[in-house]
Amino acid sequence: MKRIFVLLFVAISLGLFVFIYEIEGDKKRKQKKEYNESLFKLNNNDIKLVRLKNKSQIIQYEKNDNSWNITQPINLEVDKNIIDSQISVFLNSKVKRIIGQVDENKLKNYGLGSSNIELYIETFNGLKINYEIGDESATKGDLFVFDKDSNSVILSSNELKVQTQKTLFELRDKKIIHFDKSNVNQISIITEDDSIIIKNEDKINQLWKITSHDLNGDNSQIDNYLSSLNRYTAVDFIDNPEKNEKSYLKNSQISIVLNLEPNRNSKTLTIGESKISNSDTVHYGFESGKSNIFLISNNDKKSLMKDSFYFQDKKLVDYDENNINEINIMGAYQLSVMNEDSLGWYISSDSTIKLDKVDMNRLFSAINGIQAVELVKSKNQDSFGINEPFIEVLFNDSENNKKGFIIGNSDNNLNRYVKSNAVNKIYKATNNSIERLTNLINEFKGVESIE
Repeated sequence: MKRIFVLLFVAISLGLFVFIYEIEGDKKRKQKKEYNESLFKLNNNDIKLVRLKNKSQIIQYEKNDNSWNITQPINLEVDKNIIDSQISVFLNSKVKRIIGQVDENKLKNYGLGSSNIELYIETFNGLKINYEIGDESATKGDLFVFDKDSNSVILSSNELKVQTQKTLFELRDKKIIHFDKSNVNQISIITEDDSIIIKNEDKINQLWKITSHDLNGDNSQIDNYLSSLNRYTAVDFIDNPEKNEKSYLKNSQISIVLNLEPNRNSKTLTIGESKISNSDTVHYGFESGKSNIFLISNNDKKSLMKDSFYFQDKKLVDYDENNINEINIMGAYQLSVMNEDSLGWYISSDSTIKLDKVDMNRLFSAINGIQAVELVKSKNQDSFGINEPFIEVLFNDSENNKKGFIIGNSDNNLNRYVKSNAVNKIYKATNNSIERLTNLINEFKGVESIE
């Protein structure tokens, strides 16, 4: 028994040795190797300041309260993703080969000495790293780097040069408006043609209402608009405008106001005058609370200018399926179905022709599938067949409320004009969606009686 314990102890000790030396030791040896091969031998949290010097300018950004800000040539917010990516490249740069100290007269052989490309990094504990960036070597992907402290030439990755040549525009924050999408409770869009106010009347259930036009909002469309607004970026900046900001924004083409919770403050984005830049039309813009004028592309400006139809719920009728007790479809295709507790759903002309749950799901789905795809701006309803419908769909609920819509004439593209009973507007719906309903009506009317 004693021998078994001894053998067990030896086995456990051997296992621990293998784990500590081979596994844990291998990790430490790998980490040490990576540290020795690293050009900077730093962690992200060590870096306090980065300065990039190239032939055009000097750019410096510093960390304060765990966030980066550009401090030279002017004070600006950064594009966090670009800065994080740049620092990651710096920290992952490897020493591929140390060429050693080189005579000052021979530095030009490496594109050094007279180079205007420098990278300076300072850490929180006072360490200062100063590199000069030279030419790419004959070896593909390699770059000559001069350590100004040790007067040594090092071979590293040429991605380092790409990063040190980043411009101020690339590094700066280029968003045209700053907000947290989850805090928006009202959107106002003012253009020459319309003023749209969209309010979130129930934050928990995300119930958006276009209060200015008395329309239900489409949550997905409104969310898409806010997401896009958060992504739009400037194509250029005027950091020290010669004129007052109002002179750039006169004859404003669009103004967007976001009311934000929880502090009930607001953000305003104004797009004003246009100009030609490199043969393209761009527009001046200004965000409230910021100090500079920016320029956005003509396409982005057009994308901001949505009409109320873009935001509205495209369903022609809003109802609760569980509360409906009768559906009447009249016109060229006719079908009337009723729901009674004892019988369930049946075709009203013959209570023996019953429709099961699957059939009713298909019918509700076909009706819901007829949606507005285009707003018709003409107010003359006589030519659209609304007064003499091709098909009319009416719902009756348990409280005897009637809801529905009318399908009128075809247009030149074989879509049809439609009108909801709840809204005094004419829309178009696709002919395919309407045929889905008419085909289902024909199918139901051919259902054999059930004895």
